[in-house]
Amino acid sequence: MHNLLRASALLALAAPLLVSAAPSLTDVLANHPNLTQLNQLLTTNMPDFLKNLQNTPEPFTFIAPNDHAFIRVPYTDVLGQAFNNKDYEGDITNILNYHVLPGAHPTSSMNKNGSFQFLSTSLGNQNWSAVTGGQKIGAVLQGNNPPQLVFTSGLSTRSSVVDQDVEFDGGIIQIIDAFAIPPMPFVYTADQYNLAFTAQSILSFLGAVYSQPSNLSLATTLNTTNDLTIFAPANIAMELVSGTLETLSPATLNQILSYHILPNGPVYSADFINNTQLPTLLGGNSSVSLTFTFNSYFVNSARVIASDILIKNGVLHILDNVLAPNSTAVNINPMTYTQQPALPTTFSGSQSFNSSAAPFTTFVPNFYISASPSSDTGAAATGSGGAGGFGGFGTGTGSSSSAVASATKKGKSAAGGSVRHVAGESRWLGIGLGMVAGVALGGCLVL
Repeated sequence: MHNLLRASALLALAAPLLVSAAPSLTDVLANHPNLTQLNQLLTTNMPDFLKNLQNTPEPFTFIAPNDHAFIRVPYTDVLGQAFNNKDYEGDITNILNYHVLPGAHPTSSMNKNGSFQFLSTSLGNQNWSAVTGGQKIGAVLQGNNPPQLVFTSGLSTRSSVVDQDVEFDGGIIQIIDAFAIPPMPFVYTADQYNLAFTAQSILSFLGAVYSQPSNLSLATTLNTTNDLTIFAPANIAMELVSGTLETLSPATLNQILSYHILPNGPVYSADFINNTQLPTLLGGNSSVSLTFTFNSYFVNSARVIASDILIKNGVLHILDNVLAPNSTAVNINPMTYTQQPALPTTFSGSQSFNSSAAPFTTFVPNFYISASPSSDTGAAATGSGGAGGFGGFGTGTGSSSSAVASATKKGKSAAGGSVRHVAGESRWLGIGLGMVAGVALGGCLVL
């Protein structure tokens, strides 16, 4: 009788432990009512990816798109073309690797003050990421009672967590309402950002980088160098000093543009520290000053008006003024939203701004994404190999449709302009004139 009572007591103690044991990843996917599409994708089309996830030895966080997220896939170029091509071992593997974060990241680990964190992902494919340690994704708590976890990704995409901290035996699942988009190259990001946020368009800065056909070394650097930070002035900022910029020698213009680029690792807003100096691509002793005052960050005397726009090889922040390497004094007037230009301006108070009339926009390059095979899926812990990557991130060359048509062979140009091909589709979009730096492959430049 005594032994029976003792056994009963031990079972009673063990019962809560048995009940609280976390289910496997496959069990959660199979049984969660809003993960049916993801479960079908992984079990039917990507069993090796799922097996690798399940066998990952270290804890990880899976940012899992819910059924509603799959409904939105066809409306996003990057996702729609990958899924339309059924490229499960290539593009889709890389996209899902971007949803896998090493380490457990519960809601309780996020900053409580509403500031962003930038977390490493398992996306390391060289065609998709040029950020050391794996491409980054932003995370922030917003709202109260309780706060909602939101992830930010490429093309300023927001993915809200609709079911937080779902535990499984290998870590945590955060279920989101929209796929996270892997950060795209700078040229494509600037083009898409212009469509979404016209008032903060940076096409003038982009065009200036490509405005010297005989010397595209800076364009090459922007597209091929890892771990960059770009402080890009908005179109209005460029227009404000257009009279000065358009009269500069090519060498001086290149120096000014280089002064807006930091070469030593992506500097996200979470890394901004008040009263610090950061070296620039201009070299020598050139640096910019970061200052925090009146709830805003300033680079020298230019206000950061948009931050943390993730790109393939780093991060982009948008400024309200053009920086000048020979005018580095920090003269901030917090009472005005737009600061005094560092370069001379001939703009009068009676003139009105027109973002589309900003200088250098005729030099904006044509961008396309081509699906080309690659043997590197860059799966840090979860990839399954095979062909992968939107391997050609590139741009058309020349200022006429013939140059691009010869490069693409199948392209049809818009009248008087050139064309852009977006990954994997026989769809061509006329977007104007452009030039590009890169490695020429049959008349087409792959960056």
